[in-house]
Amino acid sequence: MSKKSILRILSILSKGTLTVLMACAIMIFLLCLWVEVHLQNVCTMATQKYPGDKVEALMKFVEVEESSYSADLYRANNHAFWALGQLGDKRALPFLKGLVTGEQCNHSTNICQGEIQEAIQKLESDEFNLPKYLWRGVLN
Repeated sequence: MSKKSILRILSILSKGTLTVLMACAIMIFLLCLWVEVHLQNVCTMATQKYPGDKVEALMKFVEVEESSYSADLYRANNHAFWALGQLGDKRALPFLKGLVTGEQCNHSTNICQGEIQEAIQKLESDEFNLPKYLWRGVLN
């Protein structure tokens, strides 16, 4: 291969790599936006019913709604658990740990232990939360 051909191939590869990297960055950006918008929707649902602080409203929502179980309520509670993990507020840890039963998930009769455990793990891990840093200040 000639030097000119090698340079041409390298040029094509670098442009392709840049395009792929840009596409990935845009997808991550949009995914983070979707996560934050979904979080805002869940928090709005809870704070409309229980005005005040988002974390307290989400905990109150689960506490009160837990006694009357339905499929829609099951989904709403799971969204509330997810939101508590996403918010990253450690005040939710004792509440979430109090909901852990150690039983298998039976979604027709009780709250999802898997969702609770995921929220607890997220709160305890102190992992980097990209959506929080990208959108929380803008959307609040």
